[in-house]
Amino acid sequence: MRALVTSLTLVAAAGQLAHADPDAKRTLVVLEYRAGSSALPHISARIVELLARQTSLHVLGPDQTRAVYGDHLDQVLVKCAGEPGCVARIGQKIGAAEVILVGVSELGDVILTMQRIDVANREVVSRIADSLAAGAAPSDAQLSGYTTRLLPPTDFLRFGVIDIVANLADAAVTVGGEPRGLTPVEALRLRAPATYEIRVDKSGYEPFTTKVALPPDGEIKVFARLSMHGGSAWYQHWYVLAAAGVVATGLGGTAIYFATRDTGGPAGDGQLRLTATTR
Repeated sequence: MRALVTSLTLVAAAGQLAHADPDAKRTLVVLEYRAGSSALPHISARIVELLARQTSLHVLGPDQTRAVYGDHLDQVLVKCAGEPGCVARIGQKIGAAEVILVGVSELGDVILTMQRIDVANREVVSRIADSLAAGAAPSDAQLSGYTTRLLPPTDFLRFGVIDIVANLADAAVTVGGEPRGLTPVEALRLRAPATYEIRVDKSGYEPFTTKVALPPDGEIKVFARLSMHGGSAWYQHWYVLAAAGVVATGLGGTAIYFATRDTGGPAGDGQLRLTATTR
């Protein structure tokens, strides 16, 4: 038995799940089934924390799922005994697209399994298994290795939004060296975390330039004010993500504060502005 599970294994379905809307966060539930074992306490909570930090998914753990499904969740999981169709019905009731079922059992060593179950099709999409010495626990690096094999690479892409508002129409916008059209432009959904250089310019006016650090799931609003050539260099702005202003709210929601400083000029008032965005 140990020879079968010592090596990490991956069983994937022929095709990956398709996601029509790249902007929508897919809901994934992490549940836990124990075959009479008390090993690896808090393993599900660690997986939930890891996925919430590293992926673009909306992740719910056993406690959040129980609050929606009901206190009888654990009894239902025991009756399911790992059967994908039964587990999928739990995910369906709370509106999840997928369920990761974490199994813990002991056969001398501790056997850790993870099944990724497609709720709509009620089938296992991928599965991993590993054998751990009694009393040992997987490191964060090991858990990360498990999840990257379990989930498609696109789930590990994270994004933020930069909304550029200019005081002039038909000004050329460049973000990260890539042309983004003429103002007014739609808010841009970009890979995060990342730093982007922004330039807004129009013939006859001093160009606006700045650099912003975009956090995952955050939004930065940039007010680009251009003045005619010959004016003072009021268009240079200062942006900072106020670290003290990042506050966790609810189930993984984050209030992100951004400060912008306008150094004055024909279209500016020299004031410091603070914008709050909740995700």
